[in-house]
Amino acid sequence: MSKISCEVIKDMLPLYYDNVCSDDSKRMVEEHLSYCDNCKIELEKIQNEVHIPEKKIIENRNDGNVIKNISTAWKRVRLKAFIKGGLISGLLMSIIILGYVGLFKWEITSVATDVVEIRDISQMEDGKIVYYAEINDGYSLNRIKYDMDKEGNFYITPLRPIVKKEAEPPYALEKGYDFIDIKEQEEYRGIEVQTVYYGTPKDKVLIWEKGMELPKTSEEAEKSLGI
Repeated sequence: MSKISCEVIKDMLPLYYDNVCSDDSKRMVEEHLSYCDNCKIELEKIQNEVHIPEKKIIENRNDGNVIKNISTAWKRVRLKAFIKGGLISGLLMSIIILGYVGLFKWEITSVATDVVEIRDISQMEDGKIVYYAEINDGYSLNRIKYDMDKEGNFYITPLRPIVKKEAEPPYALEKGYDFIDIKEQEEYRGIEVQTVYYGTPKDKVLIWEKGMELPKTSEEAEKSLGI
């Protein structure tokens, strides 16, 4: 076989390295490489050029995974921070709302009887006890609670929030006629009413007690009550 030039071999080296040349060509290249150092060097260059990019690809892939993991961890931290911030904000908002309701809307403070005047106590023909109540401290009244203990003491308790509001006409619960239906309360609660108080068990004004004789309700009071 005639000697093949290095130029021909160099052209065939990529095919030889990729193992896509014929068996005869492969033998020819290997025979030439057995004595030609220059072509061996060229083959090594081809090998290095291929291996380096593969190595770079693996390194880049690893770097990309690291960056991806960092990004994922960062997103998790941001999500946790967002959820935590939302929970804290919601808690603070709840506290503010509850504080507002507790101070301005929640009727938990009873009105002291020293600013309450009860007069014109009377009784209607059907047994209802009528009375005129006036709270004269200048503040509005939000609600009246009705309750009775096991001994038959019935309490009419005026309630306000902690932060009071000045009373303005037309007055509703602050002053005017009201009534208590004794029979209805006894049927509803299953206990015989013995006394009726305006206030609380510790601070009260007697309106009526069993056996008390009361005058007949006036037309003015009945008209005011719309009865």
